[in-house]
Amino acid sequence: MNKKHIGSSFFDTVKEWEKKYPGFREAVEEHKEKKVMGMLLKNAREAKSMSQADLARKSHIPQSVICRIESPNSTVIPRIKLFSKLARALGYRVVISLENYHKKAA
Repeated sequence: MNKKHIGSSFFDTVKEWEKKYPGFREAVEEHKEKKVMGMLLKNAREAKSMSQADLARKSHIPQSVICRIESPNSTVIPRIKLFSKLARALGYRVVISLENYHKKAA
């Protein structure tokens, strides 16, 4: 077994995992997308001083679904139609953009 010394960099370990597990990077990106969508919804809801129950009533979407989307441990990416419906109930609209996936931050 390949033992790492205590000073191994987290980033070196991630690079190793990317080589060893081909889907690792994509899984990390998908997890980030789920978290971002949940945080966006929660922040927008809280900015309107609404509870999940308030949003559920206004959007006609079960509170349990809103809770699952907002959960930091969520494994759910909501469909665009559902997310748009929640956003509209909060007075927002969903805007989708594309970013260069391979571009490194400067």
